[in-house]
Amino acid sequence: MEIKEKFCTYRELADALGCSYQHVSQVHAKRIIKAFDIDKQRLPKSGMLPIDLVEKYFDLSIDIKQKTN
Repeated sequence: MEIKEKFCTYRELADALGCSYQHVSQVHAKRIIKAFDIDKQRLPKSGMLPIDLVEKYFDLSIDIKQKTN
């Protein structure tokens, strides 16, 4: 199975959202990683996020509770 099928890059996400790469990397990626407790060491490359979790993050019908540690 290819990496492209399960992961998206920050650049692809920025293009899909119509915002800058910097905004995705500084805001959205950090929030997604924190909300879903993603271990950055287990991602295939730096600057990539699991597509299923990105979709959940932007799905307004799902209530995401951030961890408070």
